[in-house]
Amino acid sequence: MTRPEMLRILDANFNRAREGLRVLEDVARFRYDDALTQMALRGLRHRLSSMERGYAPALVAARDSARDVGREAPTARRADAEAVVTANFKRAQEAMRVLEECGVRGAASVRFALYDLEKRLSARRRLLSVRLYVLLDSRVARRPLDRVAREAIAGGAGMLQLREAGRLDRDLVRLAARLCRVAHGEGALFVVNNRPDIARAAGADGVHVGTGDLPVSAARLVPIVGATTHSLGEARAAAAAGADYVSVGPMFPTALKPDLPARGRRYLEGVKDWGVPFFCIGGITPENVRRWMRRVAVCAGVIAASDVRRAARAIRRSLGG
Repeated sequence: MTRPEMLRILDANFNRAREGLRVLEDVARFRYDDALTQMALRGLRHRLSSMERGYAPALVAARDSARDVGREAPTARRADAEAVVTANFKRAQEAMRVLEECGVRGAASVRFALYDLEKRLSARRRLLSVRLYVLLDSRVARRPLDRVAREAIAGGAGMLQLREAGRLDRDLVRLAARLCRVAHGEGALFVVNNRPDIARAAGADGVHVGTGDLPVSAARLVPIVGATTHSLGEARAAAAAGADYVSVGPMFPTALKPDLPARGRRYLEGVKDWGVPFFCIGGITPENVRRWMRRVAVCAGVIAASDVRRAARAIRRSLGG
């Protein structure tokens, strides 16, 4: 292959990768309000520009747009954000692979970073559609957690969290990995409470940290990080730290946290201002769930029920939408 031909290949793929990254950056920013992913994509775009400087201005000099046989290739029109995201991740990843094959230093690391960001943004997109989030705890459940998990998902749960205490780490990893397979097999997200290391080892989508646990920034070993909050100040701090979602409550008196006062609808109105998805939690049952609770996280109200699927379905229906 002659030098001008190689330069044209490099030019086309630098442009293709940059265009894909720019689209993804804007989608992360304006569609999903995902500042962390937006900043990561911007960083990759800047790295790409630095890599390209070693070849300029020879790339522009070798460009021959008038005679390029690929210039008439049709551009697909995609109607939804998900299709746009998928297409542009693939575009950028494929371009980086070509640059890698052409010997461009750093191309491989950018390509693998894109794989990780695609996973994160995919999980964030799915998170936004979750209305019912069920917490699994063997101390509360009446049946094995595998069965409870399947029944909760069948009743409408879009995300599960393993909240388990008192197990050896090796046993906790095995349990988390098993429940993760159940959740993913049924199309639900899976989160581990408090342990980002266990979450990552089990292949989970995320981790949830409490007010006394690791800070959000330190838990970023998995695509999704959620945080417990009991006040507007805590919700503001979690959003600023980059939490992908927060739990807010307790909405009703709960034996789990008897010292915390129950919150109401006015509290939720304040949380909305911080631009992070939130799940109402605390004492929620099929009888007291309200339609203005757009998303809810439930433990005993579902998993301690004699019919887990029916309890989950009742809550999901009460949420509407």
